[in-house]
Amino acid sequence: MGTGGRFHLDQDGHSITVRLVRAPGPVEVLVDGKVVAQGPAPHRGTTVLRAELPGEPLRPVILTLAEVRGAYRCEMELGGVRYTLPHLPLTERSPAAPTAPHPLRRLRRSLRRIARRAVSGSGRHR
Repeated sequence: MGTGGRFHLDQDGHSITVRLVRAPGPVEVLVDGKVVAQGPAPHRGTTVLRAELPGEPLRPVILTLAEVRGAYRCEMELGGVRYTLPHLPLTERSPAAPTAPHPLRRLRRSLRRIARRAVSGSGRHR
């Protein structure tokens, strides 16, 4: 059985994400960060999910999630054109999330601040 994952594509000003946390489990379709459709995970087959892109008029989207040789593949059909959504692994932390400074770096910063306060006198601002 394949592992879960996230498939994402930015299309026509909308963020489209298909999220499968673990198999078996529900598959969620998110458009602009909001869940718009849910369905079962494919088990040796295919799951077809239907959603709509917001706007006037609403545009129907057909998403196909299939298990192929132990991995998942996701395709989207919008306006008669098929797109393959790239697979992004699920992670605990987003790659763009800020990381805490290294402990040694924090220690050096603290020592510099203490040294500046000692040189300037009381360390209080007037």
